[in-house]
Amino acid sequence: MFSTQELAYIERLFGSNPIQPHIDAFKENSKNNEITETGLSCDLYLDFAEARVRQFVPYLSEYGGILEPNDGKEHEFATAAFVKAGAILVANGRCRDLQDQIMLAMDWASQCLGENKVPDDHADFTSHMLVRAYQLLVEMAGRERSDRWQKHLSQIEPELTYSQTIRNFPDIRTIRNWATYAMHGEMMRFSEGLTESNAFIETYLQPQMTRFTPEGLYRDPNLPAVYDMAARQQLSGLLDAGYNGEWKLFLESQLRKGAQTMLFMQSSTGGTSCGGRSNQIIWNELTFANLCEREATRYAQAGELAWAGTFKRAARKALGSIQRWIEDPAEFRLLKNRFSSEMRNGWEFYAYYSTYSLYAAQIAASCYECADESIPEKPTPADMGGYVVPIESFNRIYATTGPRQGAYHLVIDTAAQMGHDATGWVRLHKAEVKEETALSMGIAGLSGNLHMNYLVAKQNIPRPHTPAAIGLTWRDGYGTWHRLANYGRRNHETFASLNEDGVPTKDEKMHWHASVDNKDEAGDVLSFQVRYTSTGLQQLNDMDLRDPDPNMHPVLLRAIADILPRPGIEGVAVITESYRVANEGVTTSWLVEVAEAAELTGVGVTVPVLVSNGTDESVIRVEGNKLFVQYSNAVYAIQPHSESKDIELEVLPSLMPNRNGNYRLAQWISKDASKPITLHFAIEQN
Repeated sequence: MFSTQELAYIERLFGSNPIQPHIDAFKENSKNNEITETGLSCDLYLDFAEARVRQFVPYLSEYGGILEPNDGKEHEFATAAFVKAGAILVANGRCRDLQDQIMLAMDWASQCLGENKVPDDHADFTSHMLVRAYQLLVEMAGRERSDRWQKHLSQIEPELTYSQTIRNFPDIRTIRNWATYAMHGEMMRFSEGLTESNAFIETYLQPQMTRFTPEGLYRDPNLPAVYDMAARQQLSGLLDAGYNGEWKLFLESQLRKGAQTMLFMQSSTGGTSCGGRSNQIIWNELTFANLCEREATRYAQAGELAWAGTFKRAARKALGSIQRWIEDPAEFRLLKNRFSSEMRNGWEFYAYYSTYSLYAAQIAASCYECADESIPEKPTPADMGGYVVPIESFNRIYATTGPRQGAYHLVIDTAAQMGHDATGWVRLHKAEVKEETALSMGIAGLSGNLHMNYLVAKQNIPRPHTPAAIGLTWRDGYGTWHRLANYGRRNHETFASLNEDGVPTKDEKMHWHASVDNKDEAGDVLSFQVRYTSTGLQQLNDMDLRDPDPNMHPVLLRAIADILPRPGIEGVAVITESYRVANEGVTTSWLVEVAEAAELTGVGVTVPVLVSNGTDESVIRVEGNKLFVQYSNAVYAIQPHSESKDIELEVLPSLMPNRNGNYRLAQWISKDASKPITLHFAIEQN
């Protein structure tokens, strides 16, 4: 199954975490650090699950399916998620008045799974939910009813029932996170005696192992942050259901490594990482919380109480970060904006209000099941800050400061997925301030959309042609403006095979090589540099004119030979970003090195500024070349570091959407490309 190179990579994965020095420093520095506990009880998980189950009871059909409020149809795994959440609630003394409805839904969902009639061909997701429901409800049901459930759950034919199998994906290595859900369900069926074979797991687990990165994260196609967590959650469930096969020790080591890594990706607000499809949906935070609650309990059982307390607190901070969306007085907000759910603003085509609301509910119910209230909370990396952590396999850099340094959190995406994200500085958060106040994710453009399977999130206003982040823009000698934000990954990643470094053998060539330099994480100031060095790849047709693929058709090779490449990347050889984060804010300088034989006629910095999150409006005020955004209880201020008449501020009129709301683009422009542009960013609560 594995090539020699892949076997070498698997062996390498048993080694230490590339961010181990940060983990060791955190362990040492957190020993005597005092924190105030969040005060959030695990009962909040059940409160959330119960609210969602009761919310969708009116959409329960006479036959037991949960219908989507917006189109009246049953979709995907909505019914199975309703059943699992409901079963856990009933088993814990909640929703006893809904027991009949939950049983009816179990009748229908188990029949659909057993007869291979799960809506939208989503059986892969439902088996683990329904087996858990069966375990909890079987004693409450009559013999005839429970026998029917057992029959349906026993007659699954995995290769035919599940969608992402060899019948649809002849190259088994291209099967992605769906397989982790199906294997979790199969392990639960095997442990419960509902199948006599675990051959499906033996077939599909091994090819998933090379999807782990050296940091212990799971590489789903195109690197979406949330599907790393979702896959690790399901593989954790595989172990918890009793998997004891060839890959057990490997899984345990990678899951422990990945759990520690994701702590350094958590925002000072408690929120989880941005990046890729399905992000900014509240089940992201609940998935993070579920992984953390599991780790907390596991560490406590092993007597490692410091790690147990850290993971418990990380889970509760994530839970706390979504309370404003859960408790919104207008309606439950599935996604982190305040547009009406009927508008589906910021949602992918596969997202439905019923499926993702109830999916979140069953995760929350699982959080309750694995939570241990006896564990005292301990500091998390996001509490303490003082680090710059590059996650090289995901092309992202996470920088977080503690309260003494302003409690800021920055994310830089050095090679973003075009169509979903933007390359550059894509997140600026501050603890206790609403996440969208400055920026929670980049603004995607129309150019560079991926394969049809990964259609971009729906928006209710036109998106810009060119994506935007906080980052550099420059004007070449021809008068054309370019943005760093527009240079990212444009190919759909099939992930068929790897080299010994874990990089896909047919990896997409990048325009820039990014590195982190000159880190200083000590004292009251956190500073670092991000350096983008041109690789010479030309934007034109995404062809590398300097080093074309030798396997390219001879006609194309001759054509490329007749095209003279432009110097650097549209005239730029190197971009250096220098960050200084302190209590008073973030000061960032952008400096450009012009490519040989090229000329730049202007440089600038673009900054998206919030206009509305769907209902809540900001007030944008411009004073010379300073800009202030008043939003909710905070003021976001951006201004040149020194009074310079050479830098002009312009706020563009058109709205630019991302998943959180609608923004406008502010840009500070200078005609002198030889000098750095330095801006100071500060967020202050009123």
